Amino acid sequence: MKRFFKMRVFGFLLISIVIASITLISVNTRGHSGFITNSLMSLSKPLKSIAASVADAYESLYGYIYEYDKVVEENAKLKAELAKLETQYREYTDVSNENERLRELLNLSARHPNYKKYDTATVISWAASNWSSSFTINKGSFNSDIKVGDCVITENGVLVGVVTEVLVNSSNVITVLDTTFSVGAYIERNEERAIATGDFTLMKQGLLKFDYLQDTTEIVAGDTIITSGKGGVLPPDLVIGTVQEVLTYDTGIRRYATIKPAVDLQSLGDVYLITSFDPAGEEDE
Repeated sequence: MKRFFKMRVFGFLLISIVIASITLISVNTRGHSGFITNSLMSLSKPLKSIAASVADAYESLYGYIYEYDKVVEENAKLKAELAKLETQYREYTDVSNENERLRELLNLSARHPNYKKYDTATVISWAASNWSSSFTINKGSFNSDIKVGDCVITENGVLVGVVTEVLVNSSNVITVLDTTFSVGAYIERNEERAIATGDFTLMKQGLLKFDYLQDTTEIVAGDTIITSGKGGVLPPDLVIGTVQEVLTYDTGIRRYATIKPAVDLQSLGDVYLITSFDPAGEEDE
């Protein structure tokens, strides 16, 4: 835009020079003005007025261009400052959220002193297969005491899954929805026991099964299902999820319930592992 402005000013000056030259040429040898000069003098008054208006306009335009460039520069600086503030806010939010998670984990440890040792991990990828529900975390034998069979939880004590393979710098975890997942569990309301297990059909619906119910088991939608710790495979008292429906097999002989996990598995970012715990004592059914 500045280049355009300069070209217009140059054109205006060129026209002025041409008019002045014609005026000088038209003067006769006796120093009197000629016809052309008189004509140009007559035209000069309105031309002067126009020239003054044009000059004012160009001056205003130049001022506008200058102010515009100044505003653009200030805008760029403000954008840079805003980006910096947004980065600082995200960092603050991440730290604040992590502190909140650690506080929750501390509370969980206080409520369950039999959970002896924890570790933190981050989900780095999900399995691409439609036949399983699993993910990979960034902890392995090199940077953790993690081992096969360790349970993966949230900071609130919600069971996410179980470690199935430990590599050098990463480990694979199946979720509670996976068809190979199975753990002893009980209904929190009345402590009646059964088995929480993955099911291929239910996995696609984001559910798992509470199976092998006794005929007398009292269970209703909304009941919370908790790990029993039976056999020492997983710690006791981890929340698995909530009963959605109580159904009967096609044979009409047995019942089972569907469970919705207590955590949105696909939204997981940071998770925690219980790498050491005191198992629950063996009890008779």
